[in-house]
Amino acid sequence: MANEIELKFLFWVGTFMMLALAVTLILITLLYHKRVYSMREKEAENLLKATLEVEQKERRRIASDFHDGVNGDLNAITNYISLLYTKEEDSFKQSLLQEVKHTLDHTKENIQMISYNLMPPLLDTLGLIAVLKDFFVKYRKWSKIFVEDQYLQEYITLTQTEAYELYRIIQELFNNMFKHGKISQVNFAMSESEQIVKVTISDDGTFFDFHQHLKSSKGIGLKSITTRLKQIGAHLEQLQAEKGNTIILTLKKAS
Repeated sequence: MANEIELKFLFWVGTFMMLALAVTLILITLLYHKRVYSMREKEAENLLKATLEVEQKERRRIASDFHDGVNGDLNAITNYISLLYTKEEDSFKQSLLQEVKHTLDHTKENIQMISYNLMPPLLDTLGLIAVLKDFFVKYRKWSKIFVEDQYLQEYITLTQTEAYELYRIIQELFNNMFKHGKISQVNFAMSESEQIVKVTISDDGTFFDFHQHLKSSKGIGLKSITTRLKQIGAHLEQLQAEKGNTIILTLKKAS
């Protein structure tokens, strides 16, 4: 009888130890996979961050090459065409030269637009608000969307990185609204209070759940926004609504 009780005791102790070992192995496996996922996520984030830093430098370099190099060469060609036009007496050849000049002028405008989109020249000299005002003027023209922009201050002092990343975030949000939102009007407001910069963007389009789409998005657009936000320590909040979108960006300025 004693042996039978002892065997049962050993059986249950052994069973408990096996269960404990199995649970421990499962927990270790789960923790391992969680750690690997976290490391991969961190590596992806660091890679995207490094990519954005390289992108900023390359945008600045290419914009400068376009403005100083290609645009300068086109200006020289335009001057040659103008000179030939004044010396040409044949009306047919004059019309051809005039057409070439118009084409060159149009090409220069396109290059200036590309250069501006790559790196707005006003960002370093006049600041973010001046660049945003200029951006909205151009945005109204090519998108045909009414944008009302308001600023409580005429100038906000930001670091070069803060100004650049915040501009790219706003630009990407507007491009995303134009692509998915089916909007006709946008209200934009920017203010600064106690070292906190606040940006509010409201539209009348289809509701677009930023955070939900971020989870399922395979593109780089939304992910780049979150990385840029982390880069400057900013926060994005989207207010819930049945129609339209309201996004609030807050940035605590670097001291």
